[in-house]
Amino acid sequence: MRYTESMKQILRRQGYHALAYVMLGLVVCHAVSLLPDDGTRAMGLSAREWMLGSWVFAGAHQFWIVLFWRLEFYAHKISAWLGPAGWTIYRIGFVVFAAARLLAIVPISFLTARSWDIPRYVSLPCVAVTSPLILWGVYSVFVHFGVNRAFGADHFDPAYRSASLEKRGIFKYVSNSMYTVVLLVLYHPGLLLQSWPGLLTAATQHAFVWCHYFCTEKPDMDDIYGRN
Repeated sequence: MRYTESMKQILRRQGYHALAYVMLGLVVCHAVSLLPDDGTRAMGLSAREWMLGSWVFAGAHQFWIVLFWRLEFYAHKISAWLGPAGWTIYRIGFVVFAAARLLAIVPISFLTARSWDIPRYVSLPCVAVTSPLILWGVYSVFVHFGVNRAFGADHFDPAYRSASLEKRGIFKYVSNSMYTVVLLVLYHPGLLLQSWPGLLTAATQHAFVWCHYFCTEKPDMDDIYGRN
């Protein structure tokens, strides 16, 4: 019975998570099919390959989080199998997959620059207005929220579970600022380089991060901190 209940908690809402990955992936694949292969490459890869690779790593990143978070919080398996090294392995994988999926937007935008004639009086103000907010968000994460907590330390260390919701810095005004504000940086390469594939990649990645929030993070936070 305990095993069955743990599995229900581990898999909760992951069907929706997987469905979102497939549906957004179809959008990415359609966009890839529209891109001509003009022979240009960045680090040996075309824009098509960068877009597809970015989406593969998006799935690997988010389901890596699900695997470690829920196996530890609901079944205590990561610490049982890997001991303290489990937390380190999780963070290494998190950083590698996150960097691979998100930094790919730069070469995608570079390889498809000027594919969409975005007026500079639109793109530059968007970048100028959001940049200070993004920096404030990053500062608030490092100084107030804490990097380990941002990684999801509350799934691994019970000491974090007595903490209150963070209300300092940007969190005083935007409770989920890592997703709503900090990730706006994803759109900057596409805006600056006038790249519709760059902007589409940013939008699908951003949307899939929100899927992670609703399918994994929010239900977990309800259990860890209570629904209030």
